[in-house]
Amino acid sequence: MRLNRRTFLRTAGCSTFALALAGNNDNASSARDRKERPNFIFILTDDQRHDAMGCAGNPLIHTPNIDSLAARGVRFEKAFVTLSICSPSRAACLTGRYGSANGVTSVPGTLNKGEKTICHYLKDAGYRTGMVGKWHLGNSPAECGFDFAEFFESNGTYYNRKVLKDGKRITTKGYIEDYNAQKAIEFIEQGSSPFMLWLCTQVPHMDHTFDWPARKETLAKYDVSKICVPETWQDDLKGKPAYLAQDRNRKQALRYGYDKQENIRRHFQRYYAAITEMDAALGRVLDAVGRLGLRNNTYILFMGDNGWFMGGHGFTSKVLPYEESIRVPMIVAGPGIGRRVDSNLVLNIDLAPTILELAQIDIPKNVHGSSLVPLFKGQKVNWRQSFLYEAPTPSLGSRPLLAVRTHRYKFVQTFDVDEPTKVVFEELYDLERDPKEMKNLAGEAGCAETTRQLRAELERAKNTIRP
Repeated sequence: MRLNRRTFLRTAGCSTFALALAGNNDNASSARDRKERPNFIFILTDDQRHDAMGCAGNPLIHTPNIDSLAARGVRFEKAFVTLSICSPSRAACLTGRYGSANGVTSVPGTLNKGEKTICHYLKDAGYRTGMVGKWHLGNSPAECGFDFAEFFESNGTYYNRKVLKDGKRITTKGYIEDYNAQKAIEFIEQGSSPFMLWLCTQVPHMDHTFDWPARKETLAKYDVSKICVPETWQDDLKGKPAYLAQDRNRKQALRYGYDKQENIRRHFQRYYAAITEMDAALGRVLDAVGRLGLRNNTYILFMGDNGWFMGGHGFTSKVLPYEESIRVPMIVAGPGIGRRVDSNLVLNIDLAPTILELAQIDIPKNVHGSSLVPLFKGQKVNWRQSFLYEAPTPSLGSRPLLAVRTHRYKFVQTFDVDEPTKVVFEELYDLERDPKEMKNLAGEAGCAETTRQLRAELERAKNTIRP
């Protein structure tokens, strides 16, 4: 249904759900509104840390196209995912719902039967829907509401990649992100508006050889001697769950040689260079939007599917509830959005209701995320002051865990693998005084009340999102 201009916000726990009243309209009015509805390009990068952009204050990395997007939009400096791993993050983006509700809490994962994505609602409203790039769900793109899809499954080589096109597996020529960019542009050029394109990159996820195979000329942009290793690279993990000392995140990091600073620096160099090459490919898509005269009616939403440990706490990979893992880049640019940096706590589940509101489509009541539209406008709203992070299914060596993060604190509960309701370890970090999450305050007498409050907030949030 088409929404009128008045939007009513309702607060539900930590989340604000955007609702609206729909009115009756004649066919001419509905046709006009459909024509005026905006286009959407949702760019989802893979394993990109929140600080791996020049616009985020990183003085080393070269990301001119991402930076240009931030220069004309809102950069959310406190953006997070609800579960830091490929399939669950993608499911959360498409549904606006937590994995424990939509069915995807591990890799690989399949959405529950009957689960709807934003594309189902957009198609019903007359949108063309397409996806290009990495696909990492058990459901097919068509089952998730995409009319068009040219994609590859999971991860692999950066060059001469096998992709699925029209149901047939073909081998591309050249760099995968150049291919993705070209197919994205072709989709944009194919037909009339409105459209929704989901562009999912492979880069900067490691390739199948556990490396970032950037070109020599790109690597030359980065002086290894100027790259700093994380302050926590020698973390003895005191105050953290004991299993982490033998966890995959630590063991794999040691295989990469992260007990030596030069190996961490080398990985940062290659990681940054890979992002620079991805940025160049994305620039072609952004340029096409301008060339085709679509910039004034197209919203571009950019974010990472999860963060990435690069030696922080002696780890590699993701899933664990620390900032390097759960915090991601997020930028939104489009008509009516001015340049600014927003410091609210925003989540990947917020983008689905945002798109629906901008498309003038009712936001389903079962959506857990909140529309970002009021934040675009700089409005004062009763926004969330905390959020739940969930990783209930052991993944990449993790144990079942839940966490709640506020602006100041993070509280984590780790559960027994065999008894998933039994709490075996708790962590509390004061992120203002200890942003690197080195000192666990749980159990300290002076923090008993804070621990009690956050434990209660975790339970409240958990019960709110359960199906």
